[in-house]
Amino acid sequence: MSVTISKDQLKNAYLFQDFSDDVLEELANHCHIVELAAGDTLFQQDAPGEVLYVLEEGQIHIVRSYLSGEEVVLATEGPYYVIGEISMLAGLPRTGGVVAVSDCTLIALDRQAFMDACERVPEVAGKVMVSLSQRLYRLNLLVREHAMGNVAARVASMLVLLSGGEPGEIPARIRVSRIARAVAIDADSVERILNEWVDAGHIEFAGRKIKILDAEAIRNIAG
Repeated sequence: MSVTISKDQLKNAYLFQDFSDDVLEELANHCHIVELAAGDTLFQQDAPGEVLYVLEEGQIHIVRSYLSGEEVVLATEGPYYVIGEISMLAGLPRTGGVVAVSDCTLIALDRQAFMDACERVPEVAGKVMVSLSQRLYRLNLLVREHAMGNVAARVASMLVLLSGGEPGEIPARIRVSRIARAVAIDADSVERILNEWVDAGHIEFAGRKIKILDAEAIRNIAG
């Protein structure tokens, strides 16, 4: 028995929020429901990206597999999350797998139906590009924040090495440029991190001298 999808069900998802009711009805006519039980796999990494999904109910893990055999859960998402739209639109393989954490109900839209809608209603393609651009911008910010976090850990590890992990003045004269080369980032970023730790009371930093005030904090940052 087929289930009719309403335009309001699509409108809850970020990708479709700015679409007109006519466009939503057009797309909803081509959607179908997918049910997953907890533990089921929606799709595997590297599978063809032929469908996008809107998670209506439940929770999913996005999982990335590596050649070493390691699997990492990249994110856990809940209702109204849009799954696989970038690989679907690009016609490229999935960059990760999706596994149901709980019983899930998803709305599925095939690539061909979506592309046909784009041809009939040019508004669709324009609005999707805006939505995807906004999402990619947010993802780029998150990647940059994560990269900065890794750099902070590397700078902290360098200080732990130089200080032996103990409080007090590091006997060596510190050049920010050398730390920057060691941790593979620009000197301005290293100096900014050090000054943040000065403000937090973790270190004293003046000229080429660094004094560790809170060795435990620096060790925690180093991981």
